Amino acid sequence: MASNVCVANVDFPIPYKTIQEANSHLIEKLPQEHDALIATLPLEPFLERPFSFDQPYRLYKGVWMSEINIRGTLVMQQHFKSCRTDIFLASFPKSGTTWSKAMIFATLTRTNNSLNQHSLNTHNPHQCVPYMEVEFVTGRSQILEVIPSPRVMNTHLPYSLLPHSITESSCRIVYVWRDPKDVIVSMWYFAQKILGGADKMVTFDQLYERFYQGLNSYGPVWNHIFGYWEECKRRPEKIIFLKYEHILQEPVKYAKQLAHFMGCPYSETEENHGVVEQIVELCSFKTMKDFDVNKYGNLPTSENINVTNASFFKKDEAGDWKNHMTREMAERLDTITKEKFNGSGLQI
Repeated sequence: MASNVCVANVDFPIPYKTIQEANSHLIEKLPQEHDALIATLPLEPFLERPFSFDQPYRLYKGVWMSEINIRGTLVMQQHFKSCRTDIFLASFPKSGTTWSKAMIFATLTRTNNSLNQHSLNTHNPHQCVPYMEVEFVTGRSQILEVIPSPRVMNTHLPYSLLPHSITESSCRIVYVWRDPKDVIVSMWYFAQKILGGADKMVTFDQLYERFYQGLNSYGPVWNHIFGYWEECKRRPEKIIFLKYEHILQEPVKYAKQLAHFMGCPYSETEENHGVVEQIVELCSFKTMKDFDVNKYGNLPTSENINVTNASFFKKDEAGDWKNHMTREMAERLDTITKEKFNGSGLQI
């Protein structure tokens, strides 16, 4: 870990877990008013699901989601109020969300304190930045309202399903995407860690086919990426569009871009003292996976299961799909990706 360095004070949030524990009295029962609508939505055609605890996936406005996440989404669309200073991290599942949460939180919380004493040493990134759909599903939405400004929150929703208060306000969105081939592999590893082995879930080939058909949570992935890309082109001051593979290649460059976009650019003094490099190191998988909280802790989910913090730390490399897919599988996925992105300027 890098040495002690003094940096400029900036406005900063505190770990969401701390806010959540102090406001547990605000937890309420999720309303069931949308159940009748959910029951009418199309059901997925596959019988096997990636996770044994999964509820059936239903198609809501062109997006496949579990019934419980649709319920949370509907409540979120109806009640969530965005603020001008809000910062949202949007991503498709397993596209670099954990690293991005850490990077955003560390960038906003750089202070005169040593980075060796940073909150990320004792908090998993998902305990620092809340996943909004889970908060609405589990009745903790009121806690989001008491987060001090600037609020930092994460969503997996496609742009088309975001509450109007987000899309119509001047808040900022950080969107991170990833090569769909590596998204599948990351899903596979994550499922294995949750369920305790491949014998308790669908095969990799089954997971691949579901993904290809768009039948995974928040899928199809191409629509998800394309929606944010189109809005980024229209409103670049609102959305920064980052590719995970590019970040891995040049983390310092993109750390600076991220800080500038969020309104807290690094000062010349900070850059000269290597603060950017220190924050990149703090947020690296190599560093974070060795923190005790990421070895032994766990996180509750909307499906009422505990996911170990360690399950979020597999590899921070690109191209692992080569170890899991045949050449034909990769080419098939690349072909549909190119078709979906045709004419948009997006490239794998």
